[in-house]
Amino acid sequence: MILDEYPKEISLKDGSSLTLRPMVEDDEAGLLEFFTGLEKADRLYLRHDVSNPEVIKSWAQNIDYDRVLPILAIADSEIVGDATLHRNPFSWMRHVGSIRIVVGKEYREKGLARIMAAEVFQNALASKLEKLVAEMLTDQLDARRVFSRLGFREEAVLKDHVMDANDVKHDLLIMTNDVNTLWQNWVEFSESVSGSWNMED
Repeated sequence: MILDEYPKEISLKDGSSLTLRPMVEDDEAGLLEFFTGLEKADRLYLRHDVSNPEVIKSWAQNIDYDRVLPILAIADSEIVGDATLHRNPFSWMRHVGSIRIVVGKEYREKGLARIMAAEVFQNALASKLEKLVAEMLTDQLDARRVFSRLGFREEAVLKDHVMDANDVKHDLLIMTNDVNTLWQNWVEFSESVSGSWNMED
């Protein structure tokens, strides 16, 4: 990983400036505020109940960058985006990582999600990961299109594998990509799309 390169100052397409840095324990309150500020429709598809303070507390008190690297986007001292790289360095899938991204509504369509995705890819390369996995519901069409353009392949669909906050079951789509190939395609992708995308943390 490349933690010594943070914090990083970035500029979005509208000229606004943000800071990217890894999450620390003191971010607990700010992260809860960020997630509870999302619209209900956005929270519906997230893996965890991010409106539950105990969930956020457990993340803040159990930070382990070797397993989960959360990169936060900060604007005016407020968290506006969260991208995470998940890995298990001691398992038989130690060469595989997974990516999850959430961007606040007011910062979509500004290129933030793509910048945060690039941060995840760079850290995946630095961690010597060979493969990245993205999981989403089959009806999250925007996310499917973005990952497809990045070169991710649809590997499997697990029927009725996910139950959302309203107890409705959904099919889970698993997409994968080779990290080195992904990074080679990144510059072309980032220059060719103007939208952003919203994935879970």
